Amino acid sequence: MDCNAHGRFRYKYFKKECMAKFHKIEGDKESLYIFHCPGCGYGHHVRFKGEEPVWNVTGVEEDKPTVTPSLLVWQSRPEARCHSFIREGRIEFLSDCFRELKGKTVELPDFDKQ
Repeated sequence: MDCNAHGRFRYKYFKKECMAKFHKIEGDKESLYIFHCPGCGYGHHVRFKGEEPVWNVTGVEEDKPTVTPSLLVWQSRPEARCHSFIREGRIEFLSDCFRELKGKTVELPDFDKQ
């Protein structure tokens, strides 16, 4: 993946800033970070400005992102659910994940190496 390959976020009015683990995408009404999830293999986004829900994100500039609260992706599809905490650049997959990394904590990969 590269910094310009973010599907619906590939619009010219978004400002993109590429960091190792998270990519920052800012628009007039919403801003988010995108990261590669090693559990499911997809990119997930974390909204830090805009409509609810909004997450608190720290440590991105130091390449040790922390996101609160947890991230729950595919909540309505238990067979694909990805639920995790991101703390200091590591991703902890919770017990309700349907992924191989369920119950494990691993380093977040660099985005561009995926």
